[in-house]
Amino acid sequence: MLPIILFFLLTIGNYSFFRYSIFGNGSAPAMLQLISQLRFLLPVWIILYAFRFSYSLSTRIIKDNIDVLLLGLSWLLSSLISMDSNSYLLYGTWSLFCFLAVLLFISYTAIISRKTEFFYNNIQRTIWIGNSIVLVLGVSSLFIIKPGAGPYNIIFSSNTFWAYPTMAFGILSAIQMRLHREKKRKLLYLFIYCVALYLVYLSARRTPLFILLISPFLLYIPLRLPYILLFSFLLTTTAALMSAVDLRTFTNLLPESYAKYRIERMLGLIKGREETSYNDRQKIWDIYLDSFYENPVMGAGLAANERITEQYNQDLDGYSAHNTFIGLVAETGLLGTLLFITFLLRSLGKLVQLRNPLFLQVYIVLFLPTLLINWVEYNLIPGQIFFLYSVVIWMLPRGLPYLSSNRAASLI
Repeated sequence: MLPIILFFLLTIGNYSFFRYSIFGNGSAPAMLQLISQLRFLLPVWIILYAFRFSYSLSTRIIKDNIDVLLLGLSWLLSSLISMDSNSYLLYGTWSLFCFLAVLLFISYTAIISRKTEFFYNNIQRTIWIGNSIVLVLGVSSLFIIKPGAGPYNIIFSSNTFWAYPTMAFGILSAIQMRLHREKKRKLLYLFIYCVALYLVYLSARRTPLFILLISPFLLYIPLRLPYILLFSFLLTTTAALMSAVDLRTFTNLLPESYAKYRIERMLGLIKGREETSYNDRQKIWDIYLDSFYENPVMGAGLAANERITEQYNQDLDGYSAHNTFIGLVAETGLLGTLLFITFLLRSLGKLVQLRNPLFLQVYIVLFLPTLLINWVEYNLIPGQIFFLYSVVIWMLPRGLPYLSSNRAASLI
């Protein structure tokens, strides 16, 4: 577990003290910038460790999952074509090593776990400990930087950074509430879930908040069509009622915070202010789609956001796509996008080996954030705050074929 826990340091990205001050200025100390660059060596170390442990087994795992290797190579090729070795080539190589490192970690974890419940527990424990390290480093960095701002400004200037690890804690706590039978453990995880829910609410990040609110329902609803239709009907009805009643009745129940202000703004309850973030994102998406039309096959190269936005709109210079999937299309082209779709479908196709509906529900709850958050944020390259969580969950079904004790014994 040690390599993958250290690997979670890769999630210390653009919102962290490795690169920026609390005010968003690129003024991190030279030593921290050096550490940021050395993160590139972590996945390389994991791959070398796996091959040193068993060259034949590691080779077999990569052959069984050749689409993962092809996906990483396509992103690397896209970076080479971009002709910028200082940035895009680095991220292309880093992404390739990250995908292979996670694949080997997932596969070896399955082989030693032998059973689905042990496999799930090992992956969840890794996510839990890894995000704990990320959160501790992030909170510590606020004191190291000493920005000279009040606690309120410190918390909300870094809300994106700590909201996602906290959301992960809430999801894992909801899962443990569902899996454990001991009442004391259930109460403990309920407490952690409630704390995580409140902290994510204070962060004013609406998508993680929605995910935490809906996760317990998804865990307790039986995976049968009548129940799914009933839940969908109740969700649709709730949304319809909210548009027909005075929403201030509900918002007045919320604690005063920046999150409450953003929710009221989104609902059109603040005079002279309307929701703009999603509209602004759509403008950025149009820019990235225009870039794709000019480079449809190979794209503009990973992390090409500065070049893309500078070409089409000087006011948005340096803005990321704020959408992983649209960023994927623009930066890696049709080749990288089609290989990503193939990789994702092959991963999800392996879920048929989950005979237990409860474990399938657990995977759905883990998988849902990778769709919703990646739709409103950019996490395509290593170092982004939700990159590693997304890749680990996308890769998780790859371990299911190695759970058979007979197959594991033959591989070892």
